[in-house]
Amino acid sequence: MRHLRYFLTVVRSGTVSAAAKELRISQPSLSQQIKRLEQRIGASLFVRSSRGVELTAGGRAFLREIQSIPGQLRSAIAAAAPTPTLWPVGVCGGVPAQVLTDVQNGLAGQSGHQGRGRTGPHLRMRSVSAADQPELLEHGEIVFGIMRLPVTAPRLARAVVWDEPLGVVLSTTHPLAARPRLTWEDLSTQRLLWYDEGCAPGYADAVPAQLTALGWKAVLHPVDQDQRALFVHALQTTRDLVALRPSIAVMDDPQLVWRPLPTASAPRERLAVTALAGSRAARYLSRAATQCGWPYRA
Repeated sequence: MRHLRYFLTVVRSGTVSAAAKELRISQPSLSQQIKRLEQRIGASLFVRSSRGVELTAGGRAFLREIQSIPGQLRSAIAAAAPTPTLWPVGVCGGVPAQVLTDVQNGLAGQSGHQGRGRTGPHLRMRSVSAADQPELLEHGEIVFGIMRLPVTAPRLARAVVWDEPLGVVLSTTHPLAARPRLTWEDLSTQRLLWYDEGCAPGYADAVPAQLTALGWKAVLHPVDQDQRALFVHALQTTRDLVALRPSIAVMDDPQLVWRPLPTASAPRERLAVTALAGSRAARYLSRAATQCGWPYRA
């Protein structure tokens, strides 16, 4: 199982060095373990290229047969074992702290141990891009994911925990910041600081498409959405740059102002807790959704 985990991590990461960093082992050690796996199989699995490593024909065949094994093993353990007390959760960039608190409280409240002197499961939250979350859920490396809708990956149950209209975010020094309301004509000269597809698959395409239908074909300006300082810095130092966020996401920041979009049907940011459909976690999420009033879809 250790060798399979190493192999799958190299496939997902694309390079041995990135996989070694994720696994927290040295690169030479990981290379040696992959070599032992190849010797055990009797075939080469990877070839090095200018982009990192690529699967050989044998490697692709091996991947097809074994990629579901880690998830199956974890499912078997979960079926036999009691409810765990520590569940890893992947969180996409830019999630408000209040959402994390609501998710923790909602899921912890579903523990069957409540009222018998034991607390519910603790959620160990860590930053994971939305693009990576479906695969990690499939392999059992995270139990829940928090990502923006729409989610394009199949086999995911989801409960919507946040649903807010988007508005325009500007630096207080922006030429349009003094205006209480903006028009589509105002926005037509502005670039939009936005997510890339890897950070928010589905959402990154859906919102610009909605804006185009409303009359603003925005020129997109990508920046690292996980780092708040870079987000604010980009808005402060680029004269024709604006962003889109719900009002609550920036209301306490004195460096930013929020203005509504000039429409009654503004695009919305919807965040959902996801779990692998049919899993124990999905059943747990369904109960939490019923109790908390979260819209749920299996």
